[in-house]
Amino acid sequence: MSEFKEIDSCIRTSAREHHNINEVFFLCQKAVTDPIAPLFDSKTSSLKPACVSALQRVFYLCDRDQDGFLSDKEILDLQIKCFGKPLSDLDLSNIKSSVQKQLPDSVTDKGITQSGSILLNKLFAEKGRHETIWLILRTFHYTDSLSLQSSFLCPKFDVPANSSAELSPAGYRFFVDLFLLHDKDNDGGLSPSELSALFAPTPGLPPQWQDNDFPSCTVRNDAGY
Repeated sequence: MSEFKEIDSCIRTSAREHHNINEVFFLCQKAVTDPIAPLFDSKTSSLKPACVSALQRVFYLCDRDQDGFLSDKEILDLQIKCFGKPLSDLDLSNIKSSVQKQLPDSVTDKGITQSGSILLNKLFAEKGRHETIWLILRTFHYTDSLSLQSSFLCPKFDVPANSSAELSPAGYRFFVDLFLLHDKDNDGGLSPSELSALFAPTPGLPPQWQDNDFPSCTVRNDAGY
C-alpha cells in the first residue's frame, strides 16, 4: 500500500478458514458508503479542493462568533450536532495536541483555527477514518459528490392561494443578529467585504437580487453601504 497509493485497504482473508470474513465485508461496505476518493488524494497525501471547500464552509458555520477560531464550546457543539454525543475533556485535549504538534500556530487560547480544523480532517483521512469526515459533511447537507443537497438549497415552500407569507419574530431576530454579527465596524451598514463574509457559506447572491442591482436597490447608510 505504501508503493501503490491507489489501494484503499489491504487485508488477509480466507473463506475456507473463516479468517477476517466480517472485516472484508465491513471494508467493502465502507468503500461504497464512505469512499475516500472524493475526499483525499493518496498520491499527494492531501485533501482534495472540493473537500477543503466544504470543510471551510462547515468551519464558518460552526464559528458562531466569527472570530476565526473554533472555541471549546463551538467544538463541543459540532461534536453533538454531528455525532450525537459529547466530547470528553481528555479527547478534546488530545485533538488539540495532535493538531498543534503538526501546526503549532493553529491552536491558541481562543481555540482551533480554520487551517487547524482542515489539518484535523486530513489526519482522519490518513488514519483511515474518512467515515468521520463524511458524517460531518452529510450533517451539513453535502451529497456524495460534495455538492449541497438541492432540497436544502431550495426547500419546498407552499403558500396556499389567496394567502401571504412573512417572517416570524424569530425569523426577523435571526436576520438582525446575522447583520449585527457581520457589521464589524458597527456603522449600521455592510461594506463589500462584510457583505462578502455574510454570503461566504452560500452559493452567492440570489439571481433575483443581482437582477435588481443589489445592494443599490435597497436602503443604505451615508457611506453607501
